[in-house]
Amino acid sequence: MGFKNYLSFFYFGSAVLGAIVGTYVKFPLLFIFLPIFVLVLTKKPRLSLFIALFIISNLSIVSEVKMKNVQFVGTIKNVQADSSIASLRFYDGIRWRRLWFDVKLYKKEKVGTIVYFIGELIKTNSYPKYYAKTTFYATATNYTPTSLIYESFESFRSFIAKVDPFYQNLFGNQTRDENFVKSGLYHIFCVSGMHVSLLYLFSYYLASLITYQKIIKIILSLIFPTIFVIGSGMNLPSQRALWMLMLSSIFNIFDYKVRPINTVSLVGLFLVLVNPEIVLSLSFYMTFFSTIGVLSATNNFFANIGGFLGSAPYVSLISSTNVFSIIATILVSVPVQIIMFCLSIAYVLYVMKLHILSMFLLYSILPFAQFVKLIANTFSKFPLIPQHIIVSIAFSITFIIYLAIMQEYQSKKLMHNS
Repeated sequence: MGFKNYLSFFYFGSAVLGAIVGTYVKFPLLFIFLPIFVLVLTKKPRLSLFIALFIISNLSIVSEVKMKNVQFVGTIKNVQADSSIASLRFYDGIRWRRLWFDVKLYKKEKVGTIVYFIGELIKTNSYPKYYAKTTFYATATNYTPTSLIYESFESFRSFIAKVDPFYQNLFGNQTRDENFVKSGLYHIFCVSGMHVSLLYLFSYYLASLITYQKIIKIILSLIFPTIFVIGSGMNLPSQRALWMLMLSSIFNIFDYKVRPINTVSLVGLFLVLVNPEIVLSLSFYMTFFSTIGVLSATNNFFANIGGFLGSAPYVSLISSTNVFSIIATILVSVPVQIIMFCLSIAYVLYVMKLHILSMFLLYSILPFAQFVKLIANTFSKFPLIPQHIIVSIAFSITFIIYLAIMQEYQSKKLMHNS
């Protein structure tokens, strides 16, 4: 990748490295002036900015904290399979103060729920960096638009599970299914770029029927993807996809051309600066680098390879890897798109209290759901590459080679066209 063409990518990498280093060594506060000295001495603003982002993310990472028998209060901002992530305040004996980092609760709550507990924070080696060990715990419903949207999705997921539990997994439930895990197709359950992009296209088509105004059309198209991300639990991959979609829409409104890899890098840079602890999350790397792998591709086939290679180094650290999932993903791509479009329509009908029509639509797409499950069952029986650090390194090298080949191909293509 040419340095000048992908500056945002390198700035993103600088912030990530700064935060990673900060988990082990935090620089003195005086280091904040280092970029200024570099700029004065070298007259290179890009190098200075690179160092500045490194230092800022390093200094922003949470320091060692010791809190025992402390009162906490806050709201649930993110829901995972078996836990929740909360944004909290704590009582220091005089007043309530904001806690400037996320805390994991090993309780699955609804997005927007108010939590109050007494306990201590225990350090971990992943994101969030601390989890709460409670001695007293209480919750209250928070009647905000966010919590009401999540409640609506929870109700709809229970409704569609009566037809086929597979549906609720595609609509944000993310229940573990061994066939999908072993086949390498579990990623279709994770609300990310695919889901959000499909819903944006669906919304854009509907908005096109209403108006020809570009700005209004784009704004309307963002509403349902935003609702879907909230209703699905605001996980990190879906937030990345939504922020990227919003940023791309802004560029589109102003007719500003930005390379897609720079767009996703800008989103990653923003998320790291706002919440540097996310560099401890494997899903953070999986979603960003698989997206970069897809965006660097020259066609749909290579996009599937790029998406696989971008996530494989991290998947192979925690489980076995199915390389045949590239083929499986291609086979289920269209059926999953059809199911997602129909689930979206079924949700709208459900909200409108047209439950019979919604149920009819759900039953009509059962053949597509059965086909996807058949593919997952078939590919789950294929041989797997075992989990190992050497495998992860090998996949990392392969991904770098893939990016280099894609970049070289695109460079030759541009030279040929010019």
